[in-house]
Amino acid sequence: MRASGRNVLVMGATGRLGVAIARALTTRGDRVHLTARSEERLLDLSAELAKCGEKPQTIPVDLSKPNAPECLVDELRGRNLAVDDVVLACGPFPRTPFGTLVRSDLENALTVHAVAPLLIVQLLASDLTNAQGAVVALTDAGVTRPFPNHVAYLTAKGAVQSGLRALAEELAPDVRVNMVALGIVSDPEADSDPLRTHRLATRSRLGRFGTPEEVTHVVLSLLDSTWATGEIWGIGR
Repeated sequence: MRASGRNVLVMGATGRLGVAIARALTTRGDRVHLTARSEERLLDLSAELAKCGEKPQTIPVDLSKPNAPECLVDELRGRNLAVDDVVLACGPFPRTPFGTLVRSDLENALTVHAVAPLLIVQLLASDLTNAQGAVVALTDAGVTRPFPNHVAYLTAKGAVQSGLRALAEELAPDVRVNMVALGIVSDPEADSDPLRTHRLATRSRLGRFGTPEEVTHVVLSLLDSTWATGEIWGIGR
């Protein structure tokens, strides 16, 4: 069982799932470092989490920029921030119908969802090794059960799944690398069309959407599962 009080880098911390994961980690006594694009949203989240634990450090970074991985890790080093574990919750979900797909759609999605996260893990590999750490990434059930109008996103999620499984081999036995392949998670602001909501929910064997709290439970379980690596846990399919 993994001990609490770890230093966890949460990427994509201001998305719905990133927020839920950061809250759960802070509540159980881990120290979280938060990164996402919006500095304002990061500061708001840090102030909220400070009420139930140690105030998180925030590092705004745009993963679409070529030097984003180096800038993020340089900032961590400059602040003497340790990283024991990493949660990859990068969440952009661009709609890219195949009929209008262009090169930049694929390049942008691959950069944010696959290239930048893999390079960040590479740059932090020595820290993770010294801490006998773990990487947990959110991917998508759509990689193996595709849906329309999101070919760039699904291509990128497929790429990061393959890349992280390769890293599980490269970094074993010192670092564990696992993934959570998500079905559809509820979004009260977006799921306002009852017919569409019902149609999408029927894609799941359980007949409903998941919740951020249910996703968080699985993420924490994989952080704690010290005899699991290279796994893709599917939930909500």
